[in-house]
Amino acid sequence: MSTSILTPSGLRFSRVVTREPHAVGAHCHIRQFRHTDFGQAMSPLVLADHFVMTGPTFELHPHAGMSAVTVLFEETQGWMSSHDSVHNDHRIEPGDLHWTLAGKGIVHTQQPEGEHARLDGLQLFVNLPKRLKRIEPATMLIQANDVPVIEAPGVRMRVLAGSLGGRTSPLPTPEPILIVDGRLDADACVNLPLPAGWSLWLYARDGDLTALGLGAAEGDKAVVLPSGAATVITAESTGTVQVRASASEVKLGVKFVAIAGPAINEPIVQKGPFVMNSHDEIEQVTADYHAGRFGTVKPFTSGTP
Repeated sequence: MSTSILTPSGLRFSRVVTREPHAVGAHCHIRQFRHTDFGQAMSPLVLADHFVMTGPTFELHPHAGMSAVTVLFEETQGWMSSHDSVHNDHRIEPGDLHWTLAGKGIVHTQQPEGEHARLDGLQLFVNLPKRLKRIEPATMLIQANDVPVIEAPGVRMRVLAGSLGGRTSPLPTPEPILIVDGRLDADACVNLPLPAGWSLWLYARDGDLTALGLGAAEGDKAVVLPSGAATVITAESTGTVQVRASASEVKLGVKFVAIAGPAINEPIVQKGPFVMNSHDEIEQVTADYHAGRFGTVKPFTSGTP
């Protein structure tokens, strides 16, 4: 099967990938999408996990060479506490985005908190170009009240990072990126501009979605994403992707995620939480971590940081 389709609009649609949730430990289920699922077209994303977490899942762990980004959807019950080796304690609430710029190395723990916690969100690995892989680590939080919202009949989109439709997130990011948490009622649609050289990861997290490159020849078939599916659209020239909700007998609209950024055309070598350009660099950051160069995290205590 072909891995991608180039439309007359200059947009290349990768294949549609559908994932069913699978268990990670006793308290977490995820749908996982990797850059290798889309023929390397997912850049700058390396990995995207849609998780539902009800209890502690991941012990203290490191990252390097990338950014680890956590989005909690507004449906989340409870909250997530975050503690890291740059000594920031953050309380991540429903609708918030937390950005861990790992750079040359960071250690952190993020745990569900609150009675009957049910965290519904995304964990993203966003690649860093070679020139930034050894940057000093940092962590940042944008709270739901500070997220710009685009609203129109049948449309609600939260601009968590980047700019869209005249709205700009206050979150500083190491490289340009757009992260949108959206909702469309049945038959509603929105247009997402895609600059040349950028890639768009599009995910139908609940409900069915269709996507079409504007300007495509009449009769071009739209790409259909059933609930739980994702695709990647890359722009060989500047274009626009129209995203539309498809009504079904089960769902009358769709909740979706759109993440776009300039593709990083460099080798990717991933080993667990490390994303580098070569195996030698993986060995170096692994040695740095075991030598304690990523720093330490204060003892974790439950409750409000």
